[in-house]
Amino acid sequence: MNKTIIININGIVFHIEEDAYEILKSYMTEVKRHFAYSSDSDEIVTDIENRLAEMFNERLADQNKQVIILTDVEEITATMGKASDFELEDEDELFNAGNLKTSRTLYKDGDDRIIGGVCSGLAHYFDIEVKWVRLITLLLTLFSGVGLIPYVVLWIVLPTAKTRQEKMAMKGEPINLQSFKKNFDEEADAIKSGEVKYSDEYRSVKNNDPVLEIINFLGKTLKIILKAIGIVIITAGAIALFALIIALLFGLGFINDAELQQFPLNAINDEYRSPVFFSAFLILIIPLIALVLFAIRVILNHKVVSRYGSFAMLILWLTGLGMGVFYGSKIAAEFREEAKFEQTTQLDTYPVLNLKLNPKLFFTQEDSLKYNIGQGKIKGRIIHGENKMERDLHNFDLFIEKSDDSTLSLVKELSGRGRNFENALEAAQRISYQAIQKDSVIQFDNYLTLNGNGLFRAQELDVHLKVPVNTRLVIDGSLNSHLQQYNLWLCRPENTDSDYTSEWIMTENGLKCVDEALYEKNRNN
Repeated sequence: MNKTIIININGIVFHIEEDAYEILKSYMTEVKRHFAYSSDSDEIVTDIENRLAEMFNERLADQNKQVIILTDVEEITATMGKASDFELEDEDELFNAGNLKTSRTLYKDGDDRIIGGVCSGLAHYFDIEVKWVRLITLLLTLFSGVGLIPYVVLWIVLPTAKTRQEKMAMKGEPINLQSFKKNFDEEADAIKSGEVKYSDEYRSVKNNDPVLEIINFLGKTLKIILKAIGIVIITAGAIALFALIIALLFGLGFINDAELQQFPLNAINDEYRSPVFFSAFLILIIPLIALVLFAIRVILNHKVVSRYGSFAMLILWLTGLGMGVFYGSKIAAEFREEAKFEQTTQLDTYPVLNLKLNPKLFFTQEDSLKYNIGQGKIKGRIIHGENKMERDLHNFDLFIEKSDDSTLSLVKELSGRGRNFENALEAAQRISYQAIQKDSVIQFDNYLTLNGNGLFRAQELDVHLKVPVNTRLVIDGSLNSHLQQYNLWLCRPENTDSDYTSEWIMTENGLKCVDEALYEKNRNN
């Protein structure tokens, strides 16, 4: 009976007969000697030892025995092939003769993947080109959603081909020395040509489990989304930059005077306009440029501006901010003091008064220049349509109150601001507004206007209509936007127009809706 010894092949313990061990030892010595000059000789030998250990395990399990004998070693090494076979002249012919395709094992291909390597694994298993599997999966996912669930399930369930033996089994290649050698040669060529980034980082990624692969995929997707957002930011930023440059050019002297009457431009002193426009330009454009540069950096993954450039942009922005604060404080000083005065007009008393909003506006010769209206169109009052020229017109507030002396009167409270009281009073006096009584009808202008060429200085107008007790008021709904303290809509039936005329009466406690039941119903709703 042959002597039995214990050996360890890559961490697996085997019992082997002494003569079988000598044959196996000679075989491995020959293999190591043959691959000694290969760049990955240690890895090749380790893979071969792993395969030998696997085959020995299978042989022992199949034959239900504990000891490896000489016959086992001879048959397994014959299957693996000998290193001396590579010394024959026609190696391609030898390889093709021994490289018969075997049964394939389904794995995920971590070396050729877009997301998880499922499609390339299926392509190897069914021996078809991977592009067709990917195309079918994409079409099924886009048009029916059927392709997504099986893909995710296979992604989670299938193992990734990590070892060389698993990759060879995935492709249906016989696991022998010739296949190992061919596989290493192909991998070396791929590394040299740059097709494969063979590094520890690459290996760690391709060997991840499904959860880490999903995280990696989400990270890549996030990068794509960020780059798409970056492109949108660059496009929008370029348009905004162009608009700011054009606005600066116009603001420094090319804007029409009528445009400068719009708030807040009509509050800026003439001597401050150029520096204010320039400071606003710097305050807006520097962050915009920084945002665009950051988006370019995200897309290109490369810094596009130096530290000195960033510092220069910061200095320019701080300069613009300083100018803005300086001139802004000067303009704010023009609103320091407030002045108010009242104008009282006695009106004729009637038991019933009709309050209406005048939809017309009187244009002067000065207004015609401001609105660029021809001389032929200035014929007293002209009616506004839906597109009212309201941009530089100002609203007023209407208060309907109980009269203290049983007379009907109209009190206009005008206010304005200025650097001092005199300037503020002058600003308030620029207010022009009319409320005209014709018999029992009182018609209020829709807007107040500012006379002269002065600047906007927070001019405001409060109109107080003081009504005797028991006077009935028929009020157009169009006045609701100006009326304070009361809501005309609470005194109108449902499904009526906004200009519905409602009836009210002045009492000792103020204005009341004539139809109290309707008022309570609307208020509760």
